[in-house]
Amino acid sequence: MTDVTVSVRVDKRLHDQMKLHEEINWSAIIRKAIREQLEDLEQFDAARAKRSLASAGSIRASGIFAGRKTGAEIIRKWRDNRQ
Repeated sequence: MTDVTVSVRVDKRLHDQMKLHEEINWSAIIRKAIREQLEDLEQFDAARAKRSLASAGSIRASGIFAGRKTGAEIIRKWRDNRQ
């Protein structure tokens, strides 16, 4: 895997505070924070997808749309009317 460089801007005061702790690998801290944020987003997306699927299933099971046109039929009608 090839590494790329990403620049981060911080204000002067924060930079001065960081310089007081040169023993800390700030790049590693930032990489870890980015990785954790991405993992959180992926978990959130998976959970949201499961909730959406459950909602769609309950709507479908409710029968509220029984006897109505399918999504494919509605899209076909829109496409035909466009021409």
